Amino acid sequence: MKSELQEEIVRKIAKIVAPEYLSTDGNRLDELSWDALSEGRLHPAKRPDVTIPFCSVLPASTGEVQQIVLLANEKKVPIIPYGGGSGLMGGALSVQSGIVVDLRRMDQIFEVDVQARSARVQAGKVLEALKRGLNQENFMLGHDPWTLPVATVGGAISTNSMGYRGGLYGSMGEQVLGLEAVLPDGEVLRTRAVPKSSTGIDLNSLLIGGEGCFGIITEATIRIFPAPEKRVLQGLCFESFEVGYNAIQELFRQRVQPAVLDFGDADVKLDRGAVLYLAFEGISEVVEAEEKRALAVCQQFGAKGLPREEAERFWNDRHEIARRFMQNRRQRRERGRDGIYRDWIHVALPASKVLPFRDAANEIVKKHGVRILESGLWIQPELFSMPLGIEDDGFNRAQLVLEEAVDELLHLVHKMGGSMEYTHGVGVKLASLMAEEHGYGLEVMRRIKKTLDPNGIMNPGKMGL
Repeated sequence: MKSELQEEIVRKIAKIVAPEYLSTDGNRLDELSWDALSEGRLHPAKRPDVTIPFCSVLPASTGEVQQIVLLANEKKVPIIPYGGGSGLMGGALSVQSGIVVDLRRMDQIFEVDVQARSARVQAGKVLEALKRGLNQENFMLGHDPWTLPVATVGGAISTNSMGYRGGLYGSMGEQVLGLEAVLPDGEVLRTRAVPKSSTGIDLNSLLIGGEGCFGIITEATIRIFPAPEKRVLQGLCFESFEVGYNAIQELFRQRVQPAVLDFGDADVKLDRGAVLYLAFEGISEVVEAEEKRALAVCQQFGAKGLPREEAERFWNDRHEIARRFMQNRRQRRERGRDGIYRDWIHVALPASKVLPFRDAANEIVKKHGVRILESGLWIQPELFSMPLGIEDDGFNRAQLVLEEAVDELLHLVHKMGGSMEYTHGVGVKLASLMAEEHGYGLEVMRRIKKTLDPNGIMNPGKMGL
Protein backbone atom coordinates (compact mmCIF):
# COMPACT_ATOMS: atom_id res chain seq x y z
CA MET A 1 0.00 0.00 0.00
CA LYS A 2 1.41 3.35 -1.03
CA SER A 3 1.96 6.16 1.42
CA GLU A 4 0.31 9.54 0.98
CA LEU A 5 3.66 10.93 -0.19
CA GLN A 6 4.02 8.23 -2.83
CA GLU A 7 0.45 8.79 -4.04
CA GLU A 8 1.18 12.51 -4.33
CA ILE A 9 4.33 11.84 -6.35
CA VAL A 10 2.46 9.51 -8.71
CA ARG A 11 -0.18 12.20 -9.30
CA LYS A 12 2.48 14.79 -10.07
CA ILE A 13 4.37 12.48 -12.44
CA ALA A 14 1.08 11.91 -14.27
CA LYS A 15 1.21 15.61 -15.17
CA ILE A 16 4.72 15.22 -16.63
CA VAL A 17 4.05 12.19 -18.87
CA ALA A 18 0.86 10.73 -20.32
CA PRO A 19 -0.83 8.10 -18.08
CA GLU A 20 0.16 5.20 -20.35
CA TYR A 21 3.82 5.95 -19.61
CA LEU A 22 3.39 5.72 -15.84
CA SER A 23 2.99 2.36 -14.13
CA THR A 24 2.07 1.21 -10.64
CA ASP A 25 1.35 -2.37 -11.75
CA GLY A 26 2.85 -4.85 -9.29
CA ASN A 27 4.11 -7.34 -11.88
CA ARG A 28 5.72 -4.60 -13.93
CA LEU A 29 7.37 -3.08 -10.88
CA ASP A 30 8.65 -6.46 -9.72
CA GLU A 31 10.33 -6.99 -13.10
CA LEU A 32 11.95 -3.55 -12.92
CA SER A 33 13.18 -4.07 -9.35
CA TRP A 34 15.96 -6.38 -10.60
CA ASP A 35 18.36 -6.73 -13.51
CA ALA A 36 20.31 -9.74 -14.86
CA LEU A 37 22.26 -10.40 -11.65
CA SER A 38 21.55 -13.96 -10.58
CA GLU A 39 20.55 -14.39 -6.95
CA GLY A 40 23.00 -17.30 -6.83
CA ARG A 41 25.92 -14.92 -7.42
CA LEU A 42 25.35 -12.82 -4.31
CA HIS A 43 27.42 -13.41 -1.19
CA PRO A 44 24.85 -14.53 1.43
CA ALA A 45 26.36 -12.19 4.05
CA LYS A 46 26.37 -9.20 1.67
CA ARG A 47 23.00 -9.64 0.00
CA PRO A 48 21.17 -6.31 -0.19
CA ASP A 49 17.51 -5.97 0.65
CA VAL A 50 15.61 -5.52 -2.61
CA THR A 51 12.26 -3.81 -2.53
CA ILE A 52 9.57 -3.00 -5.07
CA PRO A 53 9.61 0.52 -6.53
CA PHE A 54 6.37 2.42 -6.00
CA CYS A 55 6.17 3.54 -9.64
CA SER A 56 7.98 3.48 -12.95
CA VAL A 57 7.96 6.14 -15.63
CA LEU A 58 8.92 6.20 -19.29
CA PRO A 59 10.04 9.75 -20.14
CA ALA A 60 10.51 10.84 -23.76
CA SER A 61 12.88 13.77 -23.39
CA THR A 62 15.62 15.29 -21.28
CA GLY A 63 13.09 17.87 -20.11
CA GLU A 64 10.78 15.20 -18.74
CA VAL A 65 13.66 13.45 -16.98
CA GLN A 66 14.66 16.78 -15.46
CA GLN A 67 11.16 17.41 -14.11
CA ILE A 68 11.06 13.94 -12.55
CA VAL A 69 14.47 14.40 -10.91
CA LEU A 70 13.47 17.83 -9.54
CA LEU A 71 10.32 16.30 -8.08
CA ALA A 72 12.30 13.44 -6.51
CA ASN A 73 14.67 15.98 -4.95
CA GLU A 74 11.83 18.04 -3.57
CA LYS A 75 10.25 14.95 -1.97
CA LYS A 76 13.60 13.24 -1.18
CA VAL A 77 12.68 9.93 -2.78
CA PRO A 78 15.10 7.64 -4.66
CA ILE A 79 15.51 7.55 -8.43
CA ILE A 80 16.68 4.32 -10.08
CA PRO A 81 17.76 4.77 -13.72
CA TYR A 82 16.92 1.72 -15.85
CA GLY A 83 18.15 0.83 -19.34
CA GLY A 84 17.90 -2.62 -20.86
CA GLY A 85 18.04 -4.41 -17.50
CA SER A 86 20.88 -6.64 -18.72
CA GLY A 87 23.43 -5.58 -16.09
CA LEU A 88 25.13 -8.47 -14.31
CA MET A 89 26.18 -6.69 -11.11
CA GLY A 90 22.89 -5.36 -9.76
CA GLY A 91 23.42 -1.76 -10.82
CA ALA A 92 19.68 -1.37 -11.45
CA LEU A 93 18.39 -3.14 -8.32
CA SER A 94 15.86 -1.26 -6.23
CA VAL A 95 17.47 -1.35 -2.79
CA GLN A 96 15.16 1.48 -1.70
CA SER A 97 11.58 1.91 -2.88
CA GLY A 98 11.52 4.79 -5.31
CA ILE A 99 10.87 5.88 -8.88
CA VAL A 100 12.29 3.74 -11.68
CA VAL A 101 13.13 5.98 -14.62
CA ASP A 102 12.91 3.55 -17.55
CA LEU A 103 14.72 5.18 -20.46
CA ARG A 104 13.71 2.79 -23.23
CA ARG A 105 11.14 5.22 -24.68
CA MET A 106 14.02 7.63 -25.34
CA ASP A 107 15.15 5.75 -28.45
CA GLN A 108 15.58 8.36 -31.17
CA ILE A 109 18.56 8.69 -33.50
CA PHE A 110 18.82 12.46 -33.85
CA GLU A 111 21.69 12.66 -36.29
CA VAL A 112 24.21 10.53 -38.15
CA ASP A 113 27.05 12.84 -39.16
CA VAL A 114 28.90 10.92 -41.86
CA GLN A 115 31.70 13.47 -42.20
CA ALA A 116 32.27 13.65 -38.45
CA ARG A 117 31.88 9.86 -38.18
CA SER A 118 29.53 10.29 -35.22
CA ALA A 119 25.93 9.65 -34.22
CA ARG A 120 23.81 11.60 -31.74
CA VAL A 121 21.25 9.34 -30.08
CA GLN A 122 19.02 9.16 -27.04
CA ALA A 123 20.28 7.02 -24.21
CA GLY A 124 17.44 4.50 -24.34
CA LYS A 125 18.27 3.34 -27.86
CA VAL A 126 18.91 -0.41 -27.88
CA LEU A 127 22.34 -1.15 -29.32
CA GLU A 128 21.12 -3.61 -31.94
CA ALA A 129 18.53 -1.14 -33.23
CA LEU A 130 21.23 1.55 -33.43
CA LYS A 131 23.48 -0.87 -35.29
CA ARG A 132 20.75 -1.50 -37.89
CA GLY A 133 20.23 2.24 -38.36
CA LEU A 134 23.94 2.80 -38.88
CA ASN A 135 24.22 -0.10 -41.31
CA GLN A 136 21.78 1.71 -43.59
CA GLU A 137 24.36 4.51 -43.83
CA ASN A 138 27.15 1.99 -44.54
CA PHE A 139 28.51 2.58 -41.04
CA MET A 140 28.75 0.30 -38.03
CA LEU A 141 28.60 0.47 -34.25
CA GLY A 142 31.96 -0.26 -32.65
CA HIS A 143 30.44 -1.62 -29.44
CA ASP A 144 29.36 -5.26 -29.78
CA PRO A 145 28.69 -6.86 -26.37
CA TRP A 146 26.92 -10.17 -25.83
CA THR A 147 23.94 -8.05 -24.67
CA LEU A 148 23.64 -6.24 -28.03
CA PRO A 149 19.92 -7.12 -28.52
CA VAL A 150 19.01 -5.87 -25.02
CA ALA A 151 21.44 -3.24 -23.72
CA THR A 152 20.89 0.47 -24.29
CA VAL A 153 23.37 3.17 -25.21
CA GLY A 154 23.10 4.82 -21.79
CA GLY A 155 23.42 1.56 -19.91
CA ALA A 156 26.52 0.51 -21.84
CA ILE A 157 28.15 3.89 -21.18
CA SER A 158 27.20 3.73 -17.50
CA THR A 159 29.21 0.53 -17.00
CA ASN A 160 31.90 1.37 -19.60
CA SER A 161 31.36 -2.11 -20.93
CA MET A 162 33.56 -4.00 -23.35
CA GLY A 163 32.32 -5.74 -26.50
CA TYR A 164 33.61 -8.43 -28.82
CA ARG A 165 35.18 -5.85 -31.15
CA GLY A 166 36.90 -4.02 -28.31
CA GLY A 167 40.37 -4.82 -29.63
CA LEU A 168 39.88 -2.43 -32.53
CA TYR A 169 37.29 0.05 -31.26
CA GLY A 170 37.78 0.11 -27.50
CA SER A 171 35.24 0.03 -24.69
CA MET A 172 31.90 1.84 -24.93
CA GLY A 173 33.30 4.70 -22.89
CA GLU A 174 36.18 5.14 -25.32
CA GLN A 175 33.63 5.66 -28.11
CA VAL A 176 31.89 8.57 -26.36
CA LEU A 177 32.44 12.05 -27.81
CA GLY A 178 29.86 14.03 -25.85
CA LEU A 179 27.05 13.50 -23.36
CA GLU A 180 23.89 15.14 -22.11
CA ALA A 181 22.75 14.15 -18.63
CA VAL A 182 20.43 15.23 -15.85
CA LEU A 183 22.49 15.48 -12.67
CA PRO A 184 21.07 14.43 -9.30
CA ASP A 185 20.20 18.03 -8.37
CA GLY A 186 18.15 18.45 -11.57
CA GLU A 187 20.70 20.49 -13.49
CA VAL A 188 21.41 19.47 -17.10
CA LEU A 189 25.04 18.86 -18.07
CA ARG A 190 26.06 19.01 -21.74
CA THR A 191 29.59 18.32 -22.88
CA ARG A 192 31.03 19.27 -26.26
CA ALA A 193 31.09 16.41 -28.74
CA VAL A 194 34.71 16.63 -29.87
CA PRO A 195 37.41 13.95 -29.93
CA LYS A 196 39.93 16.02 -27.92
CA SER A 197 39.98 19.12 -25.75
CA SER A 198 42.40 20.64 -23.27
CA THR A 199 40.06 22.77 -21.18
CA GLY A 200 39.92 21.15 -17.78
CA ILE A 201 38.96 17.68 -16.62
CA ASP A 202 36.91 15.45 -18.90
CA LEU A 203 33.35 15.67 -17.55
CA ASN A 204 32.26 12.74 -19.71
CA SER A 205 34.24 10.62 -17.26
CA LEU A 206 31.84 11.64 -14.49
CA LEU A 207 29.19 9.52 -16.21
CA ILE A 208 31.19 6.85 -18.04
CA GLY A 209 31.26 3.92 -15.62
CA GLY A 210 29.23 5.91 -13.05
CA GLU A 211 26.30 3.44 -13.12
CA GLY A 212 23.73 6.21 -12.86
CA CYS A 213 25.01 7.35 -9.45
CA PHE A 214 26.17 10.75 -10.68
CA GLY A 215 23.38 11.47 -13.13
CA ILE A 216 21.06 10.06 -15.77
CA ILE A 217 22.53 10.04 -19.26
CA THR A 218 19.80 11.19 -21.66
CA GLU A 219 21.73 11.66 -24.90
CA ALA A 220 25.11 10.63 -26.29
CA THR A 221 27.23 11.50 -29.29
CA ILE A 222 29.36 8.49 -30.07
CA ARG A 223 31.97 7.53 -32.63
CA ILE A 224 30.79 5.41 -35.53
CA PHE A 225 32.93 3.51 -38.01
CA PRO A 226 32.76 2.84 -41.76
CA ALA A 227 31.65 -0.69 -42.56
CA PRO A 228 34.80 -2.80 -43.00
CA GLU A 229 35.90 -3.74 -46.49
CA LYS A 230 36.77 -7.20 -45.29
CA ARG A 231 36.42 -9.41 -42.22
CA VAL A 232 38.17 -12.73 -41.59
CA LEU A 233 37.59 -15.23 -38.78
CA GLN A 234 40.04 -17.81 -37.49
CA GLY A 235 39.76 -20.58 -34.93
CA LEU A 236 42.96 -22.08 -33.50
CA CYS A 237 43.71 -24.79 -30.95
CA PHE A 238 46.76 -24.70 -28.64
CA GLU A 239 48.20 -27.46 -26.50
CA SER A 240 47.49 -25.55 -23.29
CA PHE A 241 46.37 -22.23 -21.91
CA GLU A 242 49.97 -21.30 -21.10
CA VAL A 243 51.18 -21.95 -24.64
CA GLY A 244 48.28 -20.02 -26.15
CA TYR A 245 48.83 -17.15 -23.73
CA ASN A 246 52.46 -16.86 -24.78
CA ALA A 247 51.41 -16.83 -28.44
CA ILE A 248 48.93 -14.01 -27.73
CA GLN A 249 51.65 -12.08 -25.92
CA GLU A 250 53.84 -12.40 -29.00
CA LEU A 251 50.99 -11.17 -31.22
CA PHE A 252 50.71 -8.04 -29.12
CA ARG A 253 54.48 -7.59 -28.96
CA GLN A 254 54.45 -7.50 -32.74
CA ARG A 255 51.55 -5.02 -32.62
CA VAL A 256 49.09 -7.28 -34.39
CA GLN A 257 45.66 -5.84 -33.56
CA PRO A 258 42.73 -8.26 -33.85
CA ALA A 259 39.28 -6.72 -33.62
CA VAL A 260 38.13 -9.83 -31.75
CA LEU A 261 40.17 -12.06 -29.44
CA ASP A 262 38.39 -14.76 -27.45
CA PHE A 263 40.59 -17.40 -25.81
CA GLY A 264 39.85 -20.12 -23.28
CA ASP A 265 40.29 -23.70 -22.17
CA ALA A 266 36.71 -24.59 -21.26
CA ASP A 267 36.04 -28.31 -21.34
CA VAL A 268 32.80 -27.63 -23.20
CA LYS A 269 34.89 -26.53 -26.19
CA LEU A 270 37.27 -29.46 -26.41
CA ASP A 271 38.70 -32.30 -24.38
CA ARG A 272 42.10 -30.71 -23.92
CA GLY A 273 44.06 -27.63 -24.85
CA ALA A 274 42.74 -24.11 -25.40
CA VAL A 275 40.86 -22.44 -28.25
CA LEU A 276 41.55 -18.99 -29.68
CA TYR A 277 39.05 -17.18 -31.90
CA LEU A 278 40.38 -14.19 -33.83
CA ALA A 279 38.69 -11.72 -36.14
CA PHE A 280 40.34 -9.04 -38.23
CA GLU A 281 38.34 -6.40 -40.06
CA GLY A 282 38.90 -3.15 -41.91
CA ILE A 283 40.89 -2.27 -45.05
CA SER A 284 41.38 -5.41 -47.13
CA GLU A 285 45.18 -5.18 -47.42
CA VAL A 286 45.59 -4.55 -43.69
CA VAL A 287 43.26 -7.42 -42.78
CA GLU A 288 45.13 -9.82 -45.05
CA ALA A 289 48.51 -8.77 -43.65
CA GLU A 290 47.42 -9.06 -40.02
CA GLU A 291 45.78 -12.43 -40.59
CA LYS A 292 48.92 -13.74 -42.25
CA ARG A 293 51.15 -12.48 -39.43
CA ALA A 294 48.80 -13.81 -36.73
CA LEU A 295 48.66 -17.28 -38.25
CA ALA A 296 52.45 -17.38 -38.60
CA VAL A 297 52.94 -16.44 -34.96
CA CYS A 298 50.37 -18.94 -33.70
CA GLN A 299 51.87 -21.73 -35.80
CA GLN A 300 55.25 -21.03 -34.20
CA PHE A 301 53.57 -21.94 -30.89
CA GLY A 302 52.12 -25.16 -32.30
CA ALA A 303 48.58 -23.95 -33.01
CA LYS A 304 46.36 -26.11 -35.18
CA GLY A 305 43.63 -24.55 -37.29
CA LEU A 306 39.99 -25.38 -36.55
CA PRO A 307 37.41 -25.84 -39.30
CA ARG A 308 36.19 -22.50 -40.65
CA GLU A 309 32.61 -23.31 -39.67
CA GLU A 310 33.61 -23.45 -35.98
CA ALA A 311 34.82 -19.84 -36.05
CA GLU A 312 31.71 -18.83 -37.96
CA ARG A 313 29.51 -20.59 -35.40
CA PHE A 314 31.24 -18.71 -32.58
CA TRP A 315 30.66 -15.42 -34.41
CA ASN A 316 27.04 -16.09 -35.32
CA ASP A 317 26.07 -17.33 -31.85
CA ARG A 318 27.73 -14.59 -29.79
CA HIS A 319 24.45 -12.83 -28.89
CA GLU A 320 22.30 -15.92 -28.27
CA ILE A 321 22.50 -15.67 -24.46
CA ALA A 322 20.94 -12.22 -24.65
CA ARG A 323 18.15 -13.43 -26.91
CA ARG A 324 17.31 -16.16 -24.39
CA PHE A 325 17.35 -13.55 -21.63
CA MET A 326 14.82 -11.47 -23.59
CA GLN A 327 12.46 -14.43 -23.67
CA ASN A 328 12.60 -15.05 -19.91
CA ARG A 329 14.09 -12.28 -17.82
CA ARG A 330 13.04 -13.88 -14.55
CA GLN A 331 15.00 -17.04 -15.33
CA ARG A 332 18.22 -15.04 -15.50
CA ARG A 333 17.59 -13.75 -11.98
CA GLU A 334 17.15 -17.23 -10.56
CA ARG A 335 20.11 -19.57 -10.29
CA GLY A 336 20.26 -22.66 -12.48
CA ARG A 337 18.37 -25.77 -11.41
CA ASP A 338 21.17 -28.22 -12.17
CA GLY A 339 22.43 -28.29 -8.58
CA ILE A 340 25.47 -26.11 -9.28
CA TYR A 341 26.20 -22.61 -8.05
CA ARG A 342 28.14 -20.55 -10.58
CA ASP A 343 30.00 -17.27 -10.54
CA TRP A 344 32.91 -15.73 -12.43
CA ILE A 345 35.57 -13.09 -12.28
CA HIS A 346 36.57 -10.72 -15.10
CA VAL A 347 39.74 -9.00 -13.91
CA ALA A 348 42.44 -6.76 -15.37
CA LEU A 349 46.03 -7.57 -14.51
CA PRO A 350 49.46 -6.54 -15.77
CA ALA A 351 50.25 -9.06 -18.50
CA SER A 352 53.26 -10.32 -16.54
CA LYS A 353 50.96 -11.29 -13.65
CA VAL A 354 48.30 -13.25 -15.54
CA LEU A 355 49.94 -16.68 -15.47
CA PRO A 356 51.15 -16.33 -11.84
CA PHE A 357 47.64 -15.26 -10.85
CA ARG A 358 46.14 -18.25 -12.65
CA ASP A 359 48.49 -20.62 -10.79
CA ALA A 360 47.63 -19.04 -7.43
CA ALA A 361 43.91 -19.07 -8.28
CA ASN A 362 44.06 -22.80 -8.89
CA GLU A 363 45.36 -23.32 -5.34
CA ILE A 364 42.73 -21.00 -3.84
CA VAL A 365 39.74 -22.67 -5.49
CA LYS A 366 41.10 -26.14 -4.75
CA LYS A 367 41.27 -25.19 -1.06
CA HIS A 368 37.62 -24.13 -1.14
CA GLY A 369 36.44 -27.15 -3.10
CA VAL A 370 35.41 -24.98 -6.06
CA ARG A 371 35.95 -25.98 -9.68
CA ILE A 372 37.41 -23.71 -12.35
CA LEU A 373 35.23 -24.07 -15.44
CA GLU A 374 37.55 -22.11 -17.72
CA SER A 375 40.54 -19.81 -17.84
CA GLY A 376 40.07 -17.22 -20.53
CA LEU A 377 41.11 -13.96 -22.11
CA TRP A 378 38.97 -11.43 -23.89
CA ILE A 379 40.20 -8.68 -26.23
CA GLN A 380 43.79 -8.48 -24.90
CA PRO A 381 46.26 -10.41 -22.70
CA GLU A 382 45.60 -8.28 -19.59
CA LEU A 383 41.86 -9.04 -19.43
CA PHE A 384 41.49 -12.40 -17.69
CA SER A 385 38.30 -14.32 -16.99
CA MET A 386 37.55 -17.34 -14.87
CA PRO A 387 34.08 -18.96 -14.53
CA LEU A 388 33.71 -21.01 -11.35
CA GLY A 389 31.29 -23.63 -10.09
CA ILE A 390 30.47 -25.68 -7.01
CA GLU A 391 27.88 -28.39 -6.45
CA ASP A 392 25.11 -27.69 -3.97
CA ASP A 393 25.90 -29.71 -0.85
CA GLY A 394 22.29 -29.66 0.37
CA PHE A 395 23.19 -27.70 3.52
CA ASN A 396 22.95 -24.18 2.01
CA ARG A 397 26.72 -23.77 2.32
CA ALA A 398 27.80 -24.08 -1.31
CA GLN A 399 26.88 -20.54 -2.27
CA LEU A 400 28.76 -19.10 0.70
CA VAL A 401 31.83 -21.22 -0.07
CA LEU A 402 31.78 -20.11 -3.71
CA GLU A 403 31.49 -16.43 -2.86
CA GLU A 404 34.21 -16.66 -0.22
CA ALA A 405 36.47 -18.13 -2.91
CA VAL A 406 35.54 -15.29 -5.29
CA ASP A 407 36.35 -12.71 -2.62
CA GLU A 408 39.73 -14.31 -1.95
CA LEU A 409 40.53 -14.28 -5.66
CA LEU A 410 39.62 -10.60 -5.93
CA HIS A 411 41.74 -9.74 -2.90
CA LEU A 412 44.63 -11.45 -4.66
CA VAL A 413 43.95 -9.43 -7.82
CA HIS A 414 44.27 -6.24 -5.77
CA LYS A 415 47.50 -7.42 -4.13
CA MET A 416 48.94 -8.10 -7.59
CA GLY A 417 48.12 -4.58 -8.78
CA GLY A 418 45.05 -5.45 -10.81
CA SER A 419 41.43 -4.31 -11.01
CA MET A 420 38.54 -6.52 -9.93
CA GLU A 421 36.30 -5.96 -12.99
CA TYR A 422 36.87 -4.76 -16.54
CA THR A 423 33.49 -4.89 -18.27
CA HIS A 424 30.35 -5.27 -16.13
CA GLY A 425 30.73 -2.56 -13.50
CA VAL A 426 30.33 -2.76 -9.72
CA GLY A 427 26.63 -2.44 -8.83
CA VAL A 428 25.88 -4.13 -5.51
CA LYS A 429 27.86 -7.29 -6.27
CA LEU A 430 31.33 -5.74 -5.81
CA ALA A 431 30.41 -2.68 -3.74
CA SER A 432 32.04 -4.01 -0.56
CA LEU A 433 35.43 -4.18 -2.31
CA MET A 434 35.46 -0.62 -3.65
CA ALA A 435 37.55 0.76 -0.78
CA GLU A 436 40.21 -1.88 -1.40
CA GLU A 437 40.10 -1.16 -5.15
CA HIS A 438 40.38 2.63 -4.91
CA GLY A 439 41.74 3.51 -1.48
CA TYR A 440 41.33 7.25 -0.92
CA GLY A 441 39.85 7.44 -4.43
CA LEU A 442 36.57 6.10 -3.07
CA GLU A 443 36.39 9.03 -0.65
CA VAL A 444 36.95 11.38 -3.60
CA MET A 445 34.03 9.76 -5.41
CA ARG A 446 31.85 10.02 -2.31
CA ARG A 447 32.61 13.73 -1.99
CA ILE A 448 31.69 14.33 -5.62
CA LYS A 449 28.52 12.31 -5.11
CA LYS A 450 27.60 14.31 -1.99
CA THR A 451 28.14 17.62 -3.81
CA LEU A 452 26.02 16.67 -6.82
CA ASP A 453 23.48 14.60 -4.89
CA PRO A 454 23.03 16.22 -1.45
CA ASN A 455 19.76 14.35 -0.87
CA GLY A 456 21.24 10.98 -1.85
CA ILE A 457 18.45 10.18 -4.28
CA MET A 458 20.33 9.00 -7.39
CA ASN A 459 20.61 5.18 -7.62
CA PRO A 460 21.38 4.71 -3.92
CA GLY A 461 23.23 1.69 -2.58
CA LYS A 462 25.47 1.14 -5.60
CA MET A 463 29.27 1.19 -6.06
CA GLY A 464 29.98 1.55 -2.34
CA LEU A 465 29.06 5.23 -2.49
